[in-house]
Amino acid sequence: MKTRILPLALVAVIAGCSKPPEEPAQSQTQATPIPPAAPTMSYEPLIVTDDSAADLFHVSALDIGSAINFQSRAGMINVLESVVQSPDATGYVKIEKAYRFGEKYVLVVSTGENGKSCPATTYAFAFDTRTESVTGKTEIEGCSEGVESLSEGNKLTVKKDGAASMFYNGEIH
Repeated sequence: MKTRILPLALVAVIAGCSKPPEEPAQSQTQATPIPPAAPTMSYEPLIVTDDSAADLFHVSALDIGSAINFQSRAGMINVLESVVQSPDATGYVKIEKAYRFGEKYVLVVSTGENGKSCPATTYAFAFDTRTESVTGKTEIEGCSEGVESLSEGNKLTVKKDGAASMFYNGEIH
């Protein structure tokens, strides 16, 4: 009888070892989504002069108003036309800060738009060099002329005397 049990036990052991281990059932609490990782690139501050940023964007006075020009493949374009309602009523234009994030640029621009009570209206806008267009814009809160900015990896914070505005990955919504 022992001779019969031994081969049966051996067959049962071999059959049990050839099965792949079963994975434990996932609980309902483990289904929380994980946010995507931040891109490996970060904001790069650019050199800003009185009339240009990174030698790509140039401020120029027009007969009426001002322009921020970018040399596109199709010719010179005034990107300010996509940022403010009336580029011919801007008075002065000053590029305060400029950052590069891959193929995108974020510019912080102050304007002396006629008829406004603040000494400077400040905008932040994103420009994509692949599409050669403004991809997003926003007005920065506050009436002061001073603008502060801080870049940390893929996060850019811009502040006047109002609430801070935060932008991620070179995008402005």
